[in-house]
Amino acid sequence: MTINILHVEDRKEEAEFIQMMLGRSPDFDALVTQAESLATALSELAIANFDLVLLDLGLPDNVGVEAVEMIRDHSPSVPIFILSGDERQATALAAIQAGAQDYLPKQHMVGQVLARMTQLSIARQKRLRQAEEDSLTDGLTKLGNRRASDIAFEQRRIRLGNDHTMFGLVVVDIDRFKAINDLYGHDEGDQVIQRVAGQLSQASDEHWDLHRHGGEEFTVLFPVEDMKELSTIASRLQTSCSFSHGPQDLIKISVSCGVTAVHSDDSFRTAFKRADAALYASKGRGRCCSSVHDGQSIHPILIHTDFPSSIAIHVPCVKSNIPN
Repeated sequence: MTINILHVEDRKEEAEFIQMMLGRSPDFDALVTQAESLATALSELAIANFDLVLLDLGLPDNVGVEAVEMIRDHSPSVPIFILSGDERQATALAAIQAGAQDYLPKQHMVGQVLARMTQLSIARQKRLRQAEEDSLTDGLTKLGNRRASDIAFEQRRIRLGNDHTMFGLVVVDIDRFKAINDLYGHDEGDQVIQRVAGQLSQASDEHWDLHRHGGEEFTVLFPVEDMKELSTIASRLQTSCSFSHGPQDLIKISVSCGVTAVHSDDSFRTAFKRADAALYASKGRGRCCSSVHDGQSIHPILIHTDFPSSIAIHVPCVKSNIPN
């Protein structure tokens, strides 16, 4: 196993000594890149992937423990292991609180200890990253969950305020899902949710954010250039989820959608409320259709074919055999 390490140390002799100790480890091969300053380290992190940063707090341009925060802000997934001549417990605690995985005074540095702590720092960071990823992932569909949706929404809203990049929010709801569970069982219902998630994923662009909001509801965030595009995308998502499912294709699946544009002063709650109202209107129109909320009122969406005539037609949904 090869570990790619960025060693931030301005003293050449110490850097060579530490590299020698890491090279003696029987458990891994250390590929060490030395940076003599914090600025150089940040530049290296921008152009290469590292498994670990070994950081000295006594660099010429170092700002002490703040260096940990600067590296974390730049490369949040890379674990930081402090090697310092400062033995004070307060410094070690401050470094850990700032985001370092471990702290080892140079006076206590032994080859085996350094190698073991290097591996532990990397392993601990991987566990933390996995736990963070799990907290943002829906277990059934492997899509982002509601918390991930909130984060993605806020990131897009900030960009909207900065560069005025318009984006939309679609709420997608599986029609008659409670009846599917009641008639065919929850295992079948879970399979329907997974299949709809797959259909939505295939219909989505790489620049969109697709999440399972909860139950049978999904949300999609996507960039748009004008209001007309809101209807086009809602229609695209809706038509992708009209299919037959189950033994002998007995279960006829469809979805309803509500869509709205997001404004810079919107919260997820206010934007979702508009999209959800549009979804409710779609349900009221008989399901298997989409509606758009323009900020003032709700309008039904007619789906256009890809033919040059662009004749508006209603979605050719499969005929449901599921009672209301």
